[in-house]
Amino acid sequence: EGPLVKLGLFRCMDGDHLLIAIHHLVVDGISWRIVFEDFATGYEQAVRGEAIRLPYKTDSFSAWAEQLSQYANSPAIDNEREYWQHLAQMEVASLPKDQERAEGQHSLIRDTATVSVAWSEQETRLLLQESHRAYNTEVNDLLLTALGTALYNWSGQERVLVNLEGHGREAIVPDIDITRTVGWFTSQYPVLLDVDGKAEVGQRIKRVKEDLRHVPHKGIGYGILKYMSQHDVHPSLTLQPEISFNYLGQFDQDLENGDITLSSHPGGESMSDHTVLEHPLNVNGMITAGALTL
Repeated sequence: EGPLVKLGLFRCMDGDHLLIAIHHLVVDGISWRIVFEDFATGYEQAVRGEAIRLPYKTDSFSAWAEQLSQYANSPAIDNEREYWQHLAQMEVASLPKDQERAEGQHSLIRDTATVSVAWSEQETRLLLQESHRAYNTEVNDLLLTALGTALYNWSGQERVLVNLEGHGREAIVPDIDITRTVGWFTSQYPVLLDVDGKAEVGQRIKRVKEDLRHVPHKGIGYGILKYMSQHDVHPSLTLQPEISFNYLGQFDQDLENGDITLSSHPGGESMSDHTVLEHPLNVNGMITAGALTL
């Protein structure tokens, strides 16, 4: 119910500002990049007086969903069940809290407090271009090691369950191309963050990196088994991490060299303050203007 897409053009003293609002049900981070790229391409063609020509679309979301449904009930996914069942058997303590919620009580976005930490451009450049050389790591390996270390220093817990988000476009079904398909493909899955805060930092990084590499198909099978498999839902598929972690990557680079730049004006709230908070602790990271903000 209600609109899924809405645009508003604001003519201001410092130029025109376009607000594009799209419901999260039909757009994810990669989809936003596709929208930005196509809009910038069409805009620049129009400025030059050319006909607007965009790349051909790739396979539809419905075609992908149909293939995913077949995959969910095929022998190909059976091997992943064992991994998630093993994860469910691991002992993980709850995060310390000032007060527990009563049964059936939910926290809302309006009940939360936000703390933002911004890195310098130099620190961000080191993270993106230099830090991976020591252990052949990715950004998530390092950020999650830092998160696990911070949690250990705060609570003394070495093991915590973290809900991770992936782009959900893994090549698990043949003959489907969704590289330029707009939709919400995001996958969510639990990961056991096992960080010994007393260990040398290099050991911590390597442990987190190895654990993340062992997650089958970057976690996409968890949601497929949970929501699309015809088998009964196993307890391992009802894990409830108390922490959500989502590194969104670099957004400013999509608009770096064109006639369009990110607006200096606020875009408004992205969610209703009555939205139920699924995780007590949410950690989000994004790079804009060359600097990482968490």
